[in-house]
Amino acid sequence: MRFLCLGLAIVGASCAQSETATTDADVFADAGPPFVWSTATPESQGLSGARLDAMQKTLASHKTTGLLILRNDQIVHEWYASGWSASKTHYTASMAKALVGGVSTALALGDGRLALTDLASIYVPQWKTGVHAPIRVWQLGTHTAGIEDSEPKDTPGWKSDFWARKSPPDDPFTLARDKAPVIATPGTKQIYSNPSLAMLSYVVTAALEGSPQPDLRTLLEQRVMQPIGVPDAEWNVGYNQTFTLDGLPMVPCWGGGNFTARAAARVGRLMLRQGSWDGQQLIPASAVQAVTGAHPQAPAGAFAPGIGWWSNATGWLSLPRDTFAGLGAGHQVLLVVPSLNLIVVRHGGDLASDFDQAIEDYLARPLMAALLP
Repeated sequence: MRFLCLGLAIVGASCAQSETATTDADVFADAGPPFVWSTATPESQGLSGARLDAMQKTLASHKTTGLLILRNDQIVHEWYASGWSASKTHYTASMAKALVGGVSTALALGDGRLALTDLASIYVPQWKTGVHAPIRVWQLGTHTAGIEDSEPKDTPGWKSDFWARKSPPDDPFTLARDKAPVIATPGTKQIYSNPSLAMLSYVVTAALEGSPQPDLRTLLEQRVMQPIGVPDAEWNVGYNQTFTLDGLPMVPCWGGGNFTARAAARVGRLMLRQGSWDGQQLIPASAVQAVTGAHPQAPAGAFAPGIGWWSNATGWLSLPRDTFAGLGAGHQVLLVVPSLNLIVVRHGGDLASDFDQAIEDYLARPLMAALLP
């Protein structure tokens, strides 16, 4: 039995049981026929086909390999460069922080296995004393734990070893736990940090101990990807590696994912619909809100941080404030705009040197210009 701790997932301590409990049989009892994407003209969904075509041509001239635009559950534009297709996976880089780290955290929150307000040391005994002791779970997911990043990859020592993904004790999880220094007071400053997300994987995995899905890959496969209809061939995560540490199966969530555009869009649809998938409440709505929205205590940069996801709550993008996104190096982008019922996936190489501005120039502004009156 899974216990769905709806309100407590956001603000309270972790719980073992709530007043509303559901079983797997309850969750899947109302499942209808498998959801299948359908296509429609952009104009029928309130978008200009001519402007989407112009947007695609510009993106194609800037290293884009795939573009998928959906509105109201309809594919209104889908294009792939030569050598790419709807069935071919593309690396997602740090978009995995959202697709793997954020979604798995939401599942653990919904099951009452952890709370964002928990001290990380509840799950990481080595952090019970010292500089790591004040770190809370939400700070790991929002890049505000104060943990130094592992970039650049060619820096000798723990930073380059982090990316080498060696066996324990030189694995990235041990390095993130024991070697990555805390360089700012937790919760006070946004410092983009891959080791911080490694420790989010660590915490969620420790919280899953004793559950039917003991690692993030199995958790996502059985609780999300299979129910939403994503074939195994269209996704993989964690660099296809699992590290055994402290008796726990650790799967990376900071990178190492490969998804087709349609697979990423299905995850986006699940999160847009507040964890509901055609009669199945796969993730409690409160848990989805907790990871995709801007965390109320996290200091914001250009994008306000959620857990693995990035929020447009600051209004930096010329998209509605409820927009949230998964973002990765090379401008791997998953944009979800609930108020417009709009999902966009872009794969490829770097659009421009200014990462944030490129999203505005090549995606956000053209999308808004394509909206019909």
